[in-house]
Amino acid sequence: MNKINAEIIDIKRENDIVLIKLKDRNENIFSVLILDFNNHKIHIGLRCDIVFKESEVMISNTFNISARNKFRSKVISIKEDSIFARIIFDFYGKKIQSLITKEAKEELNIKINDTYIWFIKSNELILQF
Repeated sequence: MNKINAEIIDIKRENDIVLIKLKDRNENIFSVLILDFNNHKIHIGLRCDIVFKESEVMISNTFNISARNKFRSKVISIKEDSIFARIIFDFYGKKIQSLITKEAKEELNIKINDTYIWFIKSNELILQF
C-alpha cells in the first residue's frame, strides 16, 4: 500500500457524493472522490493519510500509458453537475460512459464530436458468464 499524509483544502458535496481536495507537504494536490459519504466530521484543515493500492497506479509518458485496455472513440454526449461530468463515447455502436470530475473535463477541454482515448486497468474488468 502507498500512504501520503495530506491536509484537506477543499470539500464539495453533491447529495451523498463528496469531492475532497488535499495538499501534501510538498504542495502536491490530490483529489479524492467518495460515494455514499456521510462523515460530517471532516473539515478543511484536517490532516489525514491518503492510502492507495500499488495496482491502482498507472504510468504514462504522454500518449503511451501502462493500461492494457485503451481505445480511441468519439464523444457523443456530455452531462454534468457541480462535481461530475459523464462523458459518453461511441464505441462501435455501443455507448461507453466515463464518470470524471467536472474539473478534469475542463482541463482536458472535452467537447462533443472530439475523439479521445479512454482506458480501463485490466484488474478493474469483471467477467460475467
